[in-house]
Amino acid sequence: MADSILESLQQIPTKYLAVIDKKATVYTSCITNKTVKTLTKLSRWENKIKTMLQKVSPATAAQLFASGQTTFTTLLQQVQQGEAMALTYRAQYNKYTDDVTTSLKYITQQKEQLDSSILKKAAASHKKMKELASEEDKSEALQQFIKERKKQLVSQAISHIGPSKYLVKMNKEAFYYAETLKNYKEIFSDSKKAEETVKGILNKIPAFKQFMERNSILSQENQVDLLSTANVTGLQTRGGVQNLILQRISAGGPNAQQVIRQNLIAGQDEISKMKDKLNSLISGNGGKTGGSEASELEFTPNMQKTKTFFQRLEYGFNLQFNRSNDLIPAGINCSVTAGYKITDRSLVGVGLSYVAGFGNIQRVQISHQGIGLRSFINSKLKKEFYITGGYEWNFNPAITEIRTPNREAYKKWSTAALLGITKKLSIKTKLVKGTTLQFLYDFLHNQHLPVSQPFVFRVGYILN
Repeated sequence: MADSILESLQQIPTKYLAVIDKKATVYTSCITNKTVKTLTKLSRWENKIKTMLQKVSPATAAQLFASGQTTFTTLLQQVQQGEAMALTYRAQYNKYTDDVTTSLKYITQQKEQLDSSILKKAAASHKKMKELASEEDKSEALQQFIKERKKQLVSQAISHIGPSKYLVKMNKEAFYYAETLKNYKEIFSDSKKAEETVKGILNKIPAFKQFMERNSILSQENQVDLLSTANVTGLQTRGGVQNLILQRISAGGPNAQQVIRQNLIAGQDEISKMKDKLNSLISGNGGKTGGSEASELEFTPNMQKTKTFFQRLEYGFNLQFNRSNDLIPAGINCSVTAGYKITDRSLVGVGLSYVAGFGNIQRVQISHQGIGLRSFINSKLKKEFYITGGYEWNFNPAITEIRTPNREAYKKWSTAALLGITKKLSIKTKLVKGTTLQFLYDFLHNQHLPVSQPFVFRVGYILN
């Protein structure tokens, strides 16, 4: 048994520890940076509101910004100086974080089976996971404080200064802060290949399963107090309730506790989802968000602001078939594109194209017919229809060889100004998450040599 455990543990790749270490570092940094940026904005707007109130209602200003009152400014100073915030709140349970932290703790205790270098890396990663948990708790506490402070400011200030732009900005920033952190957590909780490999290795060790049951967050009474510890007259104590539960589930066999633990995890996940939906409904109507305390502060959120830069990128590939004429053979125009989502309804991007000629039916001959650069913008009209505009630069080497009086003009790249409609289709594969059909009109087709076709039809693919 000892030999099999040793063999399993030695299969743990150092890449796993490197992945966890990097993810924890990046995630912690993202939370800290977002917190500082949010508090900086909220502090600035809070001070603007203070200045306005001091002019119209000094008594209200004195009440909201009294000495000893916790404000966005005081919290920002505490964060920047590395002081502990006077806020306490525990983040929601995250099964991924719990599993990783407990797994690292188990690895660090295998001193007789593992090399000291691996143990040292595991200990460092475990420490970072603990620091990450602390950072999550602070961000959760800050979210709760932002809600309370925002409600306090709005309820007392709006009657004096109205729905000020600073109150609106504060409302938006509070929403985007919470949603951005939720997105960061989802990215962090996405398991990588190395993590899945190690998870499979550890799950083969019976001792590890027992360790997880004893040391996970859910199993530790001092961390997750599911039952009341108070010994109130007429109510059962926590120990009494636990004994009663154990008696009831004993008939379920040796695996009953494990089954209930899994059900608790699944139940908490569902409760979290329901809470998110409820908060969304409470915060506003019709997709809008804002405080129920002031409907004037409602706004339609741009969810792209809650995503990372790379999450807002959209890669594509499209094809366009060109007809032949006296100078240019029939060909195919291929383009790769990269777009950036400005909002949920609009996207701007650039692309690089290549034109290959293939002759005609009588004689198929592949030839180089040019390259091009593209810029474009898409804006949603209705459902899956978008209005598309673009400006393109195209260079065809065959055109420059034509001897005309103004030959020099045709050595330059020709341009195209396009406007039309794009229709998105739900045709998907493993590599493609969407298909597009574009019908565009080129306003500069008459300026080309030779005159090109005015209408352009393209088939595109949005890549995963």
